[in-house]
Amino acid sequence: MKKKVFLLIGLILVLSSTLPTFAQVISPGPASWDPDLTSSGVAITEPFEGYLYDPDVVHGGSLTVATPSDPPELHQWNAGATASYDFLDIFNDYLTRTDPVTGAVIPWIAESWEVSEDKLSYVVHLAEGVKFHDGVDLTAEDVKWNFDFIMANNFTRMSNVWQILSREKPTEIIDDYTLRFHLAEPYVPFPRNTLGNPYIYPMHIWEPISADPNFDWLTFVPSEDQHIGCGPFKFVAYVPNAWYKFEAFDDYWHGKPYLDEIIRPIITSGDAELLAVKKGEVDIFTGFLASEAIPGLLREEGIGLYLYNNPYMYHWGMNTAKWPFSVKEFRFALANAIDKQDIVDTLLLGYGLPGTPGVEAPFYNFWFNPDVPETYSFDLNKSIEILDDLGWVDTDGDGVREGTGDHAGEPLAFDIGPPIYDPVRCRAAELLSEWFAQIGVDATVQYMEWATLWGKIIQPLDSPTKIDTWLLGSSQSPEPTWMHTRLHSDNIPNPNYYGFIDAEYDELALLQGTQFDSSERQESIWRMQEILAEEVPLVVLYFRQSPSVYRNDELTGWVEHFGAGMDHFWNYLNLRPIMELSSMSVSVVNTPPPEVEIGDDFTLGITYTGPEGPVTTASVSAMLTGDPTPYTLVHVGTGTYECDFDTSDWHEGDYTIRVEAKAMGFVSELTTFAIESVEPFVEEPEPPSFWESYGATVTGVVVVLAVVAVAAVYMYGKKS
Repeated sequence: MKKKVFLLIGLILVLSSTLPTFAQVISPGPASWDPDLTSSGVAITEPFEGYLYDPDVVHGGSLTVATPSDPPELHQWNAGATASYDFLDIFNDYLTRTDPVTGAVIPWIAESWEVSEDKLSYVVHLAEGVKFHDGVDLTAEDVKWNFDFIMANNFTRMSNVWQILSREKPTEIIDDYTLRFHLAEPYVPFPRNTLGNPYIYPMHIWEPISADPNFDWLTFVPSEDQHIGCGPFKFVAYVPNAWYKFEAFDDYWHGKPYLDEIIRPIITSGDAELLAVKKGEVDIFTGFLASEAIPGLLREEGIGLYLYNNPYMYHWGMNTAKWPFSVKEFRFALANAIDKQDIVDTLLLGYGLPGTPGVEAPFYNFWFNPDVPETYSFDLNKSIEILDDLGWVDTDGDGVREGTGDHAGEPLAFDIGPPIYDPVRCRAAELLSEWFAQIGVDATVQYMEWATLWGKIIQPLDSPTKIDTWLLGSSQSPEPTWMHTRLHSDNIPNPNYYGFIDAEYDELALLQGTQFDSSERQESIWRMQEILAEEVPLVVLYFRQSPSVYRNDELTGWVEHFGAGMDHFWNYLNLRPIMELSSMSVSVVNTPPPEVEIGDDFTLGITYTGPEGPVTTASVSAMLTGDPTPYTLVHVGTGTYECDFDTSDWHEGDYTIRVEAKAMGFVSELTTFAIESVEPFVEEPEPPSFWESYGATVTGVVVVLAVVAVAAVYMYGKKS
């Protein structure tokens, strides 16, 4: 059986073997991220090939996507939570976007640009015909207003704008659809991170709002008639604690979406959400799926399962400005008390990777530093030694150590906050608490609704309502500037919730954005990872290989994203109802044996036939219980597809093989096989016969007797 592989090549195998119905125009992303595509600002010249708008395609249908919580923020100026972007992404649009397969920058509303020789200015050309949902044209005035407004307010989530553009003259209009951006200094990922940072809001809506002397961007809540964007869907209604809804925008500049509407019910329970998907009430599951649920889902009709390398770092964060987390040695003591591999093995059932001290995900291997020293690893004795050396011992016999000096007698006690909607993080918090108790540290798990927890995470460092520590999932990307955005000291307290301050790190975070030489930039990024390993402002617990569950029996045109589940922008554009698809007849030509001895090989072969004959262009893949890597069935002729299976790594027990065939114009066909794996039969040898056992002895005796007899006759004759 194939080994579990969690590097990017595993993702590419998934992409190549489970392509959507328009798969002929998708090519998988590279196994090694090309820094010239993902970081230098070089844009591909065409939009994502998987989305080539066809007005003749039948429009209609509804997409229902569950979301685990209400959006805590309803406009981009204060947005930070994933649930907020789930809401905002549907009806807003960007100047540039990212290709879901290659990770390259895509010109979007900014359809082209030129950069000056000194790389301090960009002339950006806007697409004409872009309209806001109230019918007003989007022009250079709107773009200028958005960027100037950001520069005037230094919004915490938009440092890739206000730290990059010139303060004296950030933008200037050349004509209605052309403007020039002036940079404070060269910035490598300007097209991706600066142009692609803010949504383009309508100036005629937001300029009067912001001019109100009572306007406070942190607390302002837009009214329903102020939710005006320029995205593919327009806002209809939002009922808190229930749902929100959008309908297709007829005048969307890239063509009206195929779907009529998108509805997002708010379902806080992962179990309830999964049940809704199974019943056909929800199309995409966005909650956190327990790994043990995967084998059962492989047998479900109408259910698609897409495994992808989740770019989120699921980490334990802490307020390093507060004692005892302000003491680096204490942070190391805690880091050494966390068994990250155990979390992956027991909570994720192997569907993931343990976190790295350098924080960066190993998926984006050009930027990942493989030589970051293991500054901490699971060793409770080491943790105890560090705390003893600090002199922080249990002086009153209650099992909890106390501080010294200004904190003499103060117990080493704090809270850990996981979001209640994620059972993995809840259980991980409990494990942390158990491990910390073994070294004399009292950590109390405080389970919270997401909105409550998020409000406590983003508080100022000295706020009495800021939580001590938390378990958070934060996105990374092929472009490593997230290391600047999230951890530069200018971005305290949001998104640098940790209060992390390091002068060398800050300097490198700014420098790497100006290094157009990829090797030099890599050197800076690698050193930043070393600093994070040396300072431990957070501990990445794991990276998930996440299952995305969706219904594939009502909609077609699914786009498989290199670093996201099925809930993303390209699916909003590309999904459409399944209409008049033909069925494929299935004939198994090589049936797997119902029982197989471990170590044996077997071949699975299936023939697919349509109304007009053999189906020769299908994408056929097999998933095996317990193995996240798909097997590809290769077309061997006349509609027959085969795959060889090696059982040398199998274990004794029951296995299920789930084979799915997809082809343009056909309904996907699912075939399952049940196989029992048994230990090899060792045949007992038959007991030897009497002659086999004693033949040689009898022969010897006979020979001896014959010799004696001959000798006796001889002697008798001689005497006579």
